[in-house]
Amino acid sequence: MQRMTIDEAFKPTSRTLTPEGFLCVKGVAARTGVYQYLSSELDLDGPERIVNVYRSPEEVFKPESMATYLDKDVTNDHPDDLVDSTTFKEVSVGHVRGVERDGDNLVVDMIIKDQSAIDDIQSGKAELSPGYLAEYVEAPGVSPDGTAYEYEQRDIQINHNAVVEAARAGKVARIFDHKPKGITHMATRKVFLDSKKSRSIILDEEAATVVEDAVSALQKFADEESERADKAEATKDEAEEKLEEVKKETSDAAIGLRVKATLDTIGLAGKVVKSFDAKGLVSPLEIKRAAMAQLKPTRDWASKSEAYVTAAFDSAADEADEKKTEDEDDDDDKSKVNDSLRQFAKDAASRGLKPTTDGTDAYNTFLRGGN
Repeated sequence: MQRMTIDEAFKPTSRTLTPEGFLCVKGVAARTGVYQYLSSELDLDGPERIVNVYRSPEEVFKPESMATYLDKDVTNDHPDDLVDSTTFKEVSVGHVRGVERDGDNLVVDMIIKDQSAIDDIQSGKAELSPGYLAEYVEAPGVSPDGTAYEYEQRDIQINHNAVVEAARAGKVARIFDHKPKGITHMATRKVFLDSKKSRSIILDEEAATVVEDAVSALQKFADEESERADKAEATKDEAEEKLEEVKKETSDAAIGLRVKATLDTIGLAGKVVKSFDAKGLVSPLEIKRAAMAQLKPTRDWASKSEAYVTAAFDSAADEADEKKTEDEDDDDDKSKVNDSLRQFAKDAASRGLKPTTDGTDAYNTFLRGGN
């Protein structure tokens, strides 16, 4: 199949401006290795899933493919379709002047002529993403770095090169610069909670990793359940009932609720164990086991049943809440005592008594209710 594809560390060099104010820059436009695509991007049947696609050095650095970069338009974000004679005036901000290989990376030399695009680049928008035509061939294998893949990408023909916020190739695919512009903020990332990318949240890098692991595990569960449903088609009634079950379990709403349950459990674990680290944990049960293992390390939590772990975790969370409430109650009691003492002193003064600490008769008489 052949279709248009959009591919949405760091090496010091200099950015130069021409007398006209045009920006001349180099950057990594592509790399070899495995890229991830949604199955819908490749027109594959079945439920939405991630598909690994391998770009070999032979294809990325094929002379005929590299030659297609030359003189191609640079765009600020990807246009809706391929750039051609009817659209370039609206979308082009410059063009590619040269292309070369640098190890596993393909480097382009560009001139950016549009001031708005130049301002974006100088403010930190610097990742590069080519738009191209390619052939996807089903050829399962393992890349040199050990990553398994299902398809190979061949006959790559470049149409344009886009400046984007986030490239599919990762942070290595970016414009070179030894002086990043703008203010550095804590690294954040948009995380999608469903396969249609209609529900998303912005999280810091660590939390994003936890949520993505959870979503990935749930998606894997969804794929496995769909496969089991297909095998059950021999018995019609059983297959229909299983399919309805799978739809409920793998719906975007169900996945969203499970992600919420994971985040809620992480929040409770933070009460049970201070500075709790949830990195790499993808389910509420795993998080509860890890929290209890940190709270009571002498017990063998790995062998305990789900019911036992959940009961212990809930009890620990309740104790943490009760302790907080008791601390607040202590503060209230102290306040009440102070109020009583102040009232006591006021009553004593109204009776003409002076404060004393030596147990005088006047004080004892007052305590007995006398005048």
